[in-house]
Amino acid sequence: MKKIKHQYIILFVVFNVVILQAQQYPNDTNYQTIQTTTPNLPNWNAYFIDNSVPDPIAITRITEYNANWNWYPIHEYAKIQPYNADTSVYKFYSVAIYDANTHQMIRELPGGAIYPSYWSNTDPDIIYGFKENGAIKSYSIAADVVTDLDVIQGYELVTLGPGEGNIDKNDHYVAFIGKSGSDMDVIVYNLQSLQIVKTQTFPGAWGNGSSAPQFVDWVSVSQSGDYVGVMWNHNTTSENNPLNGHFGVEIYESQNMQYLRRVAVYGNHGDFGVAQDGDEVFVQFWGETGTVNMYYLNRMERVVLSVNADFNVEGHISCRNLNRPGWAYISQDTPQNSGIIGALKLDTSGTFEYFGHHFSNAATYDESPMPCPSPNGDKVMFKSDWGNTQNTNEIFVFEATKATNVANTQTQLLNNSFSFNNPIKENIKIKSEDYFIENVVVINAIGAVVKNVSFLNKKDVFIDVSNLENGIYFLRINNSVTKKIIIYR
Repeated sequence: MKKIKHQYIILFVVFNVVILQAQQYPNDTNYQTIQTTTPNLPNWNAYFIDNSVPDPIAITRITEYNANWNWYPIHEYAKIQPYNADTSVYKFYSVAIYDANTHQMIRELPGGAIYPSYWSNTDPDIIYGFKENGAIKSYSIAADVVTDLDVIQGYELVTLGPGEGNIDKNDHYVAFIGKSGSDMDVIVYNLQSLQIVKTQTFPGAWGNGSSAPQFVDWVSVSQSGDYVGVMWNHNTTSENNPLNGHFGVEIYESQNMQYLRRVAVYGNHGDFGVAQDGDEVFVQFWGETGTVNMYYLNRMERVVLSVNADFNVEGHISCRNLNRPGWAYISQDTPQNSGIIGALKLDTSGTFEYFGHHFSNAATYDESPMPCPSPNGDKVMFKSDWGNTQNTNEIFVFEATKATNVANTQTQLLNNSFSFNNPIKENIKIKSEDYFIENVVVINAIGAVVKNVSFLNKKDVFIDVSNLENGIYFLRINNSVTKKIIIYR
């Protein structure tokens, strides 16, 4: 029998990706004012390195003007999570879904069918929609399907929050408010059983408000779902002018709406988080002896986190970093007071992590950065007009993260963008959907260059390796990506 000789080149792809062993967060330090000048506006999907802070931060511009919508796409609010549960994609309002690595739009959302919408905290494919007519819906990204779950009936209007409410970290509980004339009901709802757990009426709390209650700022469940917080509107209620005894920030037990305690006599911007000791807290600006405070939900105890004057003006706090408890992400909105975004440790240490400057003029509320961390807290999404004072509609969205994280992500994107041709006889075929292949260098096992081929505007190239001996070689593509191959015949 004649022996048939098969020639194959066995190609083993080894990605040149550095696995980060060091922490993926900025270095811990103590807060101090750091002023800087506004750099040139980065192009879309390009980043600027903010070297003014202790640990270099990469600030990537992830949006540009969309002519079809006549809109600069922006995320919704500091306390409404734009990223899905595994941070693979993010959404802007209920308009569109974007890939979290390439920042390309991958799907338009059904808009009004699910607005206002919130990500599931456990399932990266699911978005919940909570309609003001009481309808509760879910939307699957993969299936592109809206599912009707339930309808809360008997109210003129039903809203989550309004605007600042959240789902607990296990997707079990939400707290709606229902309008019934001038009265307001707090409705604790179980998303798993699709049933109302408890309804509590607050007479007169809606007042003469229309789309939002007159006497209540917002209602929300805590991250565990064990507590419901009611923040009374400090413009219409106070310690000296309560509404039926209500004012400040009140905490209730979610299962029965039993009143537990008033953790703060004055309610200002803040969010529910988890302290370093594992107990749930409310973190807010303002206080008698400090400008950033946390208040324990299970007991009457307040911890002053910062007394720096930078945080004595307009800013935002977000604890949407559900997978990184023990930190609150805060912004100092006014550039004159440094314009910092960072993470503040929820203990008595005063530890701070700088996520860079937001570079926003912040002349209007819409131009406020409103930073929101990803679920892991390793990156922060924020808005900025980048110092623009001429066109207040020109607002971009940026993503801040430790510079080494961005470098690693870029390396992964480059590696993943090149594909090779399952056996090869004489040529190696290299193909890229995203990048032009400009140069390919073949290096043998002892480091000598055995081929050096250049191309012009090619995304699909062939490298002749028929004259090379069996052995291990390395391909260097565009001087940035290295692949290991083994030629064996």
